[in-house]
Amino acid sequence: MLTSRDGKILEALTLFRCMTRDQITHLFFRNLKNPITAANSVLKRLRRDNHIEANTQWQPYIYFPSPSTIKPNSRKISHYLAIVDFYIKLCKFEQPTVFQVEQRYGPGFMQPDIFMVWRNTPFFVEIQKSRYTTEIMKAKLERYARYFKFMGWCPSLPNHTDKKFPYVWIVSKSPYRVDIDDGIRIIQTSNVESFLLEHISQT
Repeated sequence: MLTSRDGKILEALTLFRCMTRDQITHLFFRNLKNPITAANSVLKRLRRDNHIEANTQWQPYIYFPSPSTIKPNSRKISHYLAIVDFYIKLCKFEQPTVFQVEQRYGPGFMQPDIFMVWRNTPFFVEIQKSRYTTEIMKAKLERYARYFKFMGWCPSLPNHTDKKFPYVWIVSKSPYRVDIDDGIRIIQTSNVESFLLEHISQT
């Protein structure tokens, strides 16, 4: 029989596609006396009962929902793990009230890594682990402008009052040179902490 915590772990794996043992430990076991031991025991049971899958080539293991929506050796694994790390850092300050991964908005429009409502403000987030060319990033941002132009923005989301089009938050080690107007508000930072230092007064 699945416990409430088991259900939350499975929900998180479905949302994020994959998570490391340490990420799961941080989110669901960190307040226990022996968090890693407890996490290992629960994950072993869930794996035994075919609720989750594991890539044992990684240390610590990487876990997936069962059946997994991505291959255990997918090139996107590190990207999905970066999304989990981003979420964990957000939660140190405030947990998002909405958090969606790779939500699709239709052909020709954007597919952000994340849509979220955080600190009562909506964001589209692009997590950039690899460096895109300026042209590729411009094309990516133009999809947001195209969506805003043709679809507008009429949110029906809880717990926020910002009716403007969500901020587009690019998380990258170094900023891109972007020249997109059309009402699109772009924020570029290297991490969550630098956002709070540099931009919180704007939101």
